[in-house]
Amino acid sequence: MPEVLIVGAGPVGIMLGAELTRRGVEAVVLERRTAVGAASRAIGLHAPVLAALEDGGATERILAGAVRVARGECRGLGADGWERLGTVRFDRLSLRFPFVATLPQPATEAALGHGGAPVVRGETVTAIRRDGDRVRVLSSGADGQREWDAAVVVVAGGSAARDLVYRPGAIAVRHYPDRYLMVDAPVPERADAETAVVTLAPGGVLESFPLPGGRRRFVAWDRRDAGAGSGGAGAAGAGSGSDSAGAGSDSAGAGSAGAESGSLAGAGAGSLAGTAAEDPAERDRRLRRALEERGEADAAASAIGGTSFRVRRTVAPRLRRGRVLVVGDAAHEVSPIGGQGLNLGLLDAAGLAPLLTGWLHTGSAPNLDLERWEQRRVRSARIAAGIATLNTALGRPLGPRADAARSAALRVALSAASARVFAHAYAMGFDRGA
Repeated sequence: MPEVLIVGAGPVGIMLGAELTRRGVEAVVLERRTAVGAASRAIGLHAPVLAALEDGGATERILAGAVRVARGECRGLGADGWERLGTVRFDRLSLRFPFVATLPQPATEAALGHGGAPVVRGETVTAIRRDGDRVRVLSSGADGQREWDAAVVVVAGGSAARDLVYRPGAIAVRHYPDRYLMVDAPVPERADAETAVVTLAPGGVLESFPLPGGRRRFVAWDRRDAGAGSGGAGAAGAGSGSDSAGAGSDSAGAGSAGAESGSLAGAGAGSLAGTAAEDPAERDRRLRRALEERGEADAAASAIGGTSFRVRRTVAPRLRRGRVLVVGDAAHEVSPIGGQGLNLGLLDAAGLAPLLTGWLHTGSAPNLDLERWEQRRVRSARIAAGIATLNTALGRPLGPRADAARSAALRVALSAASARVFAHAYAMGFDRGA
């Protein structure tokens, strides 16, 4: 039996398995899905994550195929059309990796999991039970019920795995009314091909991020009067990290990690929480209209096969109880508007891997270090949630006067004197694991 059992083979679980394997710890990953997901959800890896992954070789594999986004622009509607309100320069920060690396999530997962722990697919974990100095895990799959035994269990299965370790309803989840449309689309050659662009339009935000192969990721605030429901292709698989939203209480009603049992039902939705199904053609029509109205008319024709999602926020105040630990979206969700959720989970795992290694090699739990790790990760999640809340609020539709005031305020905020602070924040410089 493995020393560590990891629930969830999204990027966070895969990365933790690889880091433990590299350090000589036997780990196994259990995954509900029978095959690797093909959808691209989280696409950006920030400087602290790239630094944390460098020793294991994952950073080199990631950068071999990624776009290095060294700057971002904020644009707004002026008297003569779209104009630049300010620029965020990651390349002016004193960092080992002064950029955001963007690539599709399947490519990220392949780079993270290279040479890592074996993944047992088609196994849905149904219960986690502590048994003295061991932990028993029950799962169901094509061959029926199975029981696993490990010294430590780490739950990295996304929001769908939360009830395995927290009492149902114990962790406050705040749902927000915002709805977004998303697509990865080919675009014509452009001068800002390696620049991230955030356009704050009267009708809502449009985010545009470079991807390899002449493509860009577009995320647009969805007009509520343009149709009911949200299609669900934004659902993230178990263990994947994107983000969530809002400002609610982080600790209201919080339970303790490591509950005796729980149930895992359905796909892990992360914070890309879809709602009722809708006509894909209607969704694409709204997406193309958003692109046309918000300064990306050249990309509208190729915007086909879009998805939609809503956002939510939750931050669990506890990540450990005894030999059961929680990382990634199972513990915290923040809004995808800002792109820090996956990175939060990866930094959870990067900090946890050496602590688990020392524990299992010596037989003595590093309780003080684990407590410090937990405190840092919870604080980092709260910081990221606050930044994501601001991003979400800034991207909502406004009337003409309010939109002009927003643009004027951002023009001042993104001036040379304060732009470095924004770059530091968006590069996850405030993360306690950075």
